[in-house]
Amino acid sequence: MFSEMSVYGSYSNGDGFFGSNGGHDGPILPPPSEMESDEGTALREWRRQNAIQLEEKEKREKELWNQIIEQANQFKEEFHKKRELTCENNKAANREKEKMYVETQEKFYAEASKNYWKAIAELVPKEVPTIEMESGPKKASISVIQGPKPSKPTHLSRMRQILLKLKQHPKNVQTKPTEAVAAA
Repeated sequence: MFSEMSVYGSYSNGDGFFGSNGGHDGPILPPPSEMESDEGTALREWRRQNAIQLEEKEKREKELWNQIIEQANQFKEEFHKKRELTCENNKAANREKEKMYVETQEKFYAEASKNYWKAIAELVPKEVPTIEMESGPKKASISVIQGPKPSKPTHLSRMRQILLKLKQHPKNVQTKPTEAVAAA
């Protein structure tokens, strides 16, 4: 009885929702392409001003974008120059440290055979920070150096005790045989 619904909302056989639509089968309104745009002068003026404002805004954004890119390029150049200078300074400082280290090692090995304990004492760092409590009774200071792990300092107090003990009572030198050894 009914045919398909058309795009414009009425039935194609002329019967609408409430009866007939005037006796013709076409849409109520003409297609949008045939409709004339009946804009007022105020709307046309607003569109023109809006287009001008959008162009100006786009120009400002491009200028700002170019300015940001220029500043970024300057920053990159300054950063690379500063980094290059820092690298050169570090290289020079490292060369000096290495030269001093090699001289110290050569001197150490030249004198090590003459005085063993002095050579061993030189291996232990002399300039170590001490940790003391400010409040309460003072405890013995702890000698600490930075070990292979920077977050875990190395305590040298036990090593110093052992070195002092060995220096005062070396194990390779026997003074007198004890009674137990003599009896055996």
